[in-house]
Amino acid sequence: MKLYFCAMKRKKEPFNKKSGKKVSFEDVVNLIGTPCEYHFAIIENGVDEELIDIARKADIDLTGYKHVIETSGTSHSQNRHGEDSNDRMPLSKEDYFLIPEIIRHRDFVIISPSVTRIHRNPVFIYEKKIDEWYVYVEEIRRGRNKSLVFQSLRKRKAP
Repeated sequence: MKLYFCAMKRKKEPFNKKSGKKVSFEDVVNLIGTPCEYHFAIIENGVDEELIDIARKADIDLTGYKHVIETSGTSHSQNRHGEDSNDRMPLSKEDYFLIPEIIRHRDFVIISPSVTRIHRNPVFIYEKKIDEWYVYVEEIRRGRNKSLVFQSLRKRKAP
């Protein structure tokens, strides 16, 4: 799995790999909880056939899409569900390293009938049991960037 971390200011132009600095996925996770500019990591392998088929049933074409993890999403997740939150099972930085595994080896995935508050886009909800039960949410962003963007990660006690 190849993950690239890109640092750039928010622009209204499409993402360009040459505009960012390539570092490891660990560096992306280590930025959680620190003030920084807008950053994101791209999972190079794109979207698998099962997700494309699920989206096609909802009249969404995922051809050319990629999974994206943004610092704005990880900041939200840490604030709401992290170690300093009142969550029963708070997330640690180590939990974020499970995101690629949750995406690739999920136990369950659906397109939610609800949409994101700001962009009004549909979301994928993944579930995966890895010692604990993880729920991972990605926003389907259409348009120029064609991305499945990290929205939230939660952890629950496995039954």
